[in-house]
Amino acid sequence: MAIQVRSFRPSDSEFITSLITRFTEFDLPAWRSADEINYTNHSLLLQAMAQPEPDSALLIAEDETGRRAGFIHLQTQTDYFNGEKHGYISDLAVDQAFEGQGVGGLLLETAEAWSRAKGYDLLTLYVFAGNRRAQRLYEKHGFGPELIKYVKKISE
Repeated sequence: MAIQVRSFRPSDSEFITSLITRFTEFDLPAWRSADEINYTNHSLLLQAMAQPEPDSALLIAEDETGRRAGFIHLQTQTDYFNGEKHGYISDLAVDQAFEGQGVGGLLLETAEAWSRAKGYDLLTLYVFAGNRRAQRLYEKHGFGPELIKYVKKISE
């Protein structure tokens, strides 16, 4: 099966929103709820589809029949330490029917090529500590941890 990556089209909106729950299919921290994460991701992705930011990209992976397999949302961010712009993977999701078939890796390779074409030296992302499946994918493709955010819930 050949997977290709193309630019977002408005007709992809329903597919993208159908994958939002993929971002919470693992053990979440006790202080986070799937509802709040899904609501926020839904709102931000609707905004990204309706009004794309400059220097961003929303890309769709699909098979040779046009069946959508996954998506990636790329943004440009500025490094805190050196002030240089870099590529940032805001969202990446693969449809369960295509899981384990290289779609996530292809989307990561596309993100790397997008960042390289923009002249960026870094490509970054965030991943929940409990999302081991995503961490394994990222590590397989050369990503490694840089900063670790610690959280302590202080209100009851």
